[in-house]
Amino acid sequence: MPIMTPALFKVPLLLVTAYSNFITFTPPNPRTAPEEQSKYAIAKYFVRQVRPPWVRALEKTLTQSFIIFEVATIIATYAPPSIADRVLPMLAWRPATSALGVRITATFLIGTFLCAIGGIIRVLCYRALGRHFTFELSLRRDHKLVTDGPYAVVRHPSYTALIMVTIGTLLCLTGSGSWLAESGIMRTLVGRLLVAAWAAEVAWIPIVMILRVGTEDEILRKEFKDEWEAWSKRTPYRLIPGLI
Repeated sequence: MPIMTPALFKVPLLLVTAYSNFITFTPPNPRTAPEEQSKYAIAKYFVRQVRPPWVRALEKTLTQSFIIFEVATIIATYAPPSIADRVLPMLAWRPATSALGVRITATFLIGTFLCAIGGIIRVLCYRALGRHFTFELSLRRDHKLVTDGPYAVVRHPSYTALIMVTIGTLLCLTGSGSWLAESGIMRTLVGRLLVAAWAAEVAWIPIVMILRVGTEDEILRKEFKDEWEAWSKRTPYRLIPGLI
């Protein structure tokens, strides 16, 4: 459902989505040493690593590119006709005027909200865990079990945040009124294949996060024993308070 608001107001919200994605998918610490990952060696590779760094970099590049194209389209529609007539054809396919359909919708606002809240939670998790937060499943030297901050609400808040950001990103960038939906790129074979591959890769991340939860709980339970048991009783939910 379209929201009767000038499309220009969409620009800062798109920048919020871009920043949330950058924060969420940028490791706060360097990769861990192989020996620090050894206790998770029993887990399948895709659960331990989720995806190779080059795949993560490619997905980030595509996501940010889609956002840049959408921001450029919006700004071009407010430019003088002499400029808009030259820029819009470079940002749209068959016909160029289809780019004028870029607008704010209820779906976009929901997606932006998920991205913003997810990004904030992700930052809080980075701060709570400090050097212990790694994208690879690992136990650092002198690893401590962190049970305060967002980890006092659910046991895996960073995964909750990541799932929120990925779902929010898909809503923001693929729903009606988005550049991908309105520019005409989805009418081309290359465009459909590119967007389908990107969307599948983004959607894959929450699935792996859910699979990770059980593995991580089991390793932490073995490592911290009574401390983990006490924490799991105080914080019984893994991802969503009162539900999961």
